[in-house]
Amino acid sequence: MKNSFTIIAVFQYSSEALIIKGKLESEGITVFLADEYTVDTDPLVSNAIGGVKLQVYTEQAEVAKNIIRTIDPSLLKEPVLCSNCKSSNFSLKMNAKNLFLKLIPIDGKFEYNCRDCNTNFKAVEAL
Repeated sequence: MKNSFTIIAVFQYSSEALIIKGKLESEGITVFLADEYTVDTDPLVSNAIGGVKLQVYTEQAEVAKNIIRTIDPSLLKEPVLCSNCKSSNFSLKMNAKNLFLKLIPIDGKFEYNCRDCNTNFKAVEAL
């Protein structure tokens, strides 16, 4: 479907996203940046809104990911999944340390609780 988009990468600042956008567009990929102007207006809100999201048409997502992998594989936004059942239906397990890390992200490591199989697991949130 030509009207559905997939977020394939998330960036702290629009300048980083624009470099990758230029490369993808030079390869014939249509790219959209969500929240680019919001972050440009006030860079301090970038973490609060999830950064600048690089989106492509869903049918172009794999080609775009392959191009990004040749540049830097760590740029790709990989989903966090339950370590037991691979579900994406989970919540952040709240405690004082996680609350502090959520307010002031230091290393991005959180503990999650899967709502489907009730497993607690740790993961590094992909940016």
